[in-house]
Amino acid sequence: MVCLDTTFLVDLLHRMPVAEQKLQELWDRKESVTTTPINAEELFKGAYRVSDTEREVRRVKGILAVARLLDVPVEACERYGKLVGDLQSKGEAIGDLDTLIASIAITHNQALLTRNKSHFEKIPGLILESY
Repeated sequence: MVCLDTTFLVDLLHRMPVAEQKLQELWDRKESVTTTPINAEELFKGAYRVSDTEREVRRVKGILAVARLLDVPVEACERYGKLVGDLQSKGEAIGDLDTLIASIAITHNQALLTRNKSHFEKIPGLILESY
């Protein structure tokens, strides 16, 4: 299974061919796709910042319909707390939301599909896939 990051989901919303091709590749590999509640929240945040909110919200819901939404178990919350502390102590913090996304993906044993690979490479144990 592959967890879709916000960068990938936004690229799908913008109908970028590279993202559409990657999604088709995942389906061809019979991969299940997921995303996190954090990624969904980020998409809705963007949808409510544009002039045609109704249209954009429909588009976001359509994109999210292709991916199963992962839950956030206590294990992911604990992992998040540890990662934040570890990254901050090294001066490599990547932001709370991205750390939480990574924690959820790791907890569910999923690769994270992102265009922002170098950003997430600071997270130990996170399997990354890019496009």
